[in-house]
Amino acid sequence: MFLFVSLKFSYFFSGDPYLINIMQDFVRKLINVDTLSIAIKIMLVIIILLIIAIYAFLNDKKKKYFKLLSIRTVLEPLISQIIIDESPATEEQLDELRKIIDNKLARQYMIEELIRSKQNHSGEVAERIVTIYTGLDLKKYSLEKIQHKNNWYTIARGIQELYMMEQQDSYDEIYTFANASNEYIRNEAQIGLIHLTGFKGLDFLDVVLYPITDWQQLKLLEQLKRFPKKEDFSAHIPKWIASENNSVVVFALKLCYEYQQIQLVDQITNCLQHESETVKTQAIETLVRLENDRTSKILLNFFNQASRSNQIQILDALSNLATEEDASELTKLLDYPDNMIKLKASIALSKCSSSGMQLITEKSHTNPEPFQRIVNHILSTT
Repeated sequence: MFLFVSLKFSYFFSGDPYLINIMQDFVRKLINVDTLSIAIKIMLVIIILLIIAIYAFLNDKKKKYFKLLSIRTVLEPLISQIIIDESPATEEQLDELRKIIDNKLARQYMIEELIRSKQNHSGEVAERIVTIYTGLDLKKYSLEKIQHKNNWYTIARGIQELYMMEQQDSYDEIYTFANASNEYIRNEAQIGLIHLTGFKGLDFLDVVLYPITDWQQLKLLEQLKRFPKKEDFSAHIPKWIASENNSVVVFALKLCYEYQQIQLVDQITNCLQHESETVKTQAIETLVRLENDRTSKILLNFFNQASRSNQIQILDALSNLATEEDASELTKLLDYPDNMIKLKASIALSKCSSSGMQLITEKSHTNPEPFQRIVNHILSTT
C-alpha cells in the first residue's frame, strides 16, 4: 500500500525529489498504526456525541409535544366557552387564562388559537376574540416579535398577529416593513397595511422598491375586496404609474382595471409607450376594460409598435370593440405577413363591418392560402 501511494506521488511530483520525500513522510505517518488508532477513537467520539445530540433533540421535541398537549387540553374549552358566551370575557375568566399562559409556549398557542378562531368568525364574536387578545396583553409579545433582528419568520409572524387582531395603532410599526429586503416580511406587511386600513394601506406603493409578484398582487386585491366602501385613490395613481418599479406600475393599472378609473384613460394610454412588455400588456387589458369610443383608435394607433403577442391581444379585443370606422385600418392588416395576424384581423373585420365578410371572401379568390382557410374558420364559428 505504501509502495503504491509512493509511486503515485512520484508520478505527480516527478522532477522534485524534495516534495516527493515530504509527501512520502506524510503518508507514512498517516498509515501509522498509532495514527489510525487515534483517528478511529476520534470518529467514535464524534458518533457518540452525534447520537447524544439527536437523542436530546428528540427528547426535547417529545417534552414540548406533551406540554403543548396539556396546554391545549386546558385552553381549548376555556376559549370556546368565552367565544360562545354572548358577553365579553369577565376579569375572572381572563385571570384564569393568565395563569395558564405564564410561559412562552402557552402564550404562543393562545395567540395562534385566537387567530384560528377569528378566521372562522365575524361580527361580535370576532370582536370578543380581539378583546381577549388585548385583555391578556398579548400585543406586547407580538410587538417583541417584529423587533427580532435575525429571524424573518418571527418578524412575519408578529406582523400577522398584529393585523389579524385588528391592532390599528400598530400601523406605523408595520409600515416600516413594507419595503423590507426579505420577501416574506415585506409581503406580510403589505397585506397587513391593507387589512388594517383598506385603501389607505396602498400608501406603501410610494416607497416599495422590490418587485411585487403576481401572486402578491392578487392577494392585495383580495384584501381590498373586504372593504365595500371604495375610497378615492385616483389622485395617487399617476405617481404610481410613473414609478421606476415596473411591478408598481402594473399593480396601479390593475387597480384602474378593478375599480373602473375611467378618468385616468390618458395616463393608462401613456403606458403603451413603457419599456416593459408586462406593463404594455396590462395597459391594453385595462384600456379594454375601461372601453369608450376612443379605445379602438388608441389600440390601432399602437398596433405597429406592439409586440406580436400584444398585436394578437389587441385584435382579440377589437373583435368586440371595433366599429365600422375601424374597417379601413383592419383591412390593411389583411396584407400583414403573419398569417395569425391576418386571421385575427379578418375575424374583427367580419364583425365590425357589414362588407367585411365579402372583402375577406374576395381575398380568398385571389389568395386562396391562407384566406380560404380563414373564411372556413369564420363560417364555422358563426
